[in-house]
Amino acid sequence: MKIEINDNLKNLAQLFPVELYVVGGYVRSSILGLPTEDIDICSRLKLDKVAEVLQGTDYTFKVKSKSLGTAIITKDDEVYEYSCFREEEYAEGGEHQPIKVNFIEDVSEDAKRRDFTCNAIYYDIKQEKLLDFYDGIGDIKKKLIRTVETPKFVLSHDGLRILRLFRFQCELNFKIEKETLLTAKKYAYNAKEISGERVVSEITKILHSDRRYPGYSKPHSYMKAFKLFNKYSLWPAFGIDTPKVKLKMVKKAESKSQGFLIDLIDTVEPISISYYLNLVLQENFGVNKKYSTQVINILSGYYDALNRLDNKNYFFKYYENFPKIHSLLIQKSKYLAGKYQFFYRYIISHKLVINLKDLKITGEDIKKAYPEVNPKRYKAILDSILSDVFDGKIANRKEDLIEAVEQKLRYL
Repeated sequence: MKIEINDNLKNLAQLFPVELYVVGGYVRSSILGLPTEDIDICSRLKLDKVAEVLQGTDYTFKVKSKSLGTAIITKDDEVYEYSCFREEEYAEGGEHQPIKVNFIEDVSEDAKRRDFTCNAIYYDIKQEKLLDFYDGIGDIKKKLIRTVETPKFVLSHDGLRILRLFRFQCELNFKIEKETLLTAKKYAYNAKEISGERVVSEITKILHSDRRYPGYSKPHSYMKAFKLFNKYSLWPAFGIDTPKVKLKMVKKAESKSQGFLIDLIDTVEPISISYYLNLVLQENFGVNKKYSTQVINILSGYYDALNRLDNKNYFFKYYENFPKIHSLLIQKSKYLAGKYQFFYRYIISHKLVINLKDLKITGEDIKKAYPEVNPKRYKAILDSILSDVFDGKIANRKEDLIEAVEQKLRYL
């Protein structure tokens, strides 16, 4: 079987004094007839030798990890991730990084450190031939995910591989070989050893697995993994504090991640939604504050709509994110979605002042007019003025608003 290789990669192989292989997802996808952008290449040359080979050529070389023997090679807009043949040793637990790496000469030994047979097929660029040490081609034809060595050898010391196992299952619409699945269940708690950021990345990829290969991936394919997480009570292994999640909104929502978080909240039923989401997103998974704050506002707006918060207070809190809230709300209650949508459009069409930033005065204006006022009071004063402007009690003109400040000072 011949794999399509572009000219830049062919020319790169000719520069190497040894065999240069493509391995991993590119080979797997080529066999399946699927597009892929990531190209992993490898050989027995160590990094210093590769740098020497590429010196003075059109290929750029940048070391990624000296200890792992990895580098990035680029030509034009093409990027190749290079690795030296190696064997790895892992500590007990699920830490993704090996504790010891030995660089080796034999490609068949390098194959032993790979995860699944479908990802351990090598293509010799110069000889135009496949090296398949574990019958990965046969497993691809069977649509089966199986570990290269024993499942325990592959999965017992790397929590990330377990999440990748479930992701590949969803993206490729493959089945997981029975012993591989049972071993993944046994060692799933090793996922706690990897960073929250990596967990979020893999779960997000699972959530969007039906978009990975358009025309090939199946709709709602993420449910393959999530049903197994429920069946085997694996969620706590991935940092989510419930053995099972009621999966409803995730299947309806345009934003799968937000739909999943709604399902999580509906399952856990926390006393405070914002506190719980902050705990999950920022403290557990290290999601950046700006993004998590927006998500918390959107989901709080969804639940406040279900609780029928009055229009005025609702849009003071959620106006900026309402279009995203509406896309969630309409999946739960068309009536409430329509009700709030009507008022949202009313605000826009009548150009109502809904944000502090739209007021014609700021805290600096209060400071100039009333220097004796404690700055800690500015926010409460401006909020009260905004409410009056929204209700039409005060015109949004600077002179009127400055005058209104004096009245607010009497009771704020």
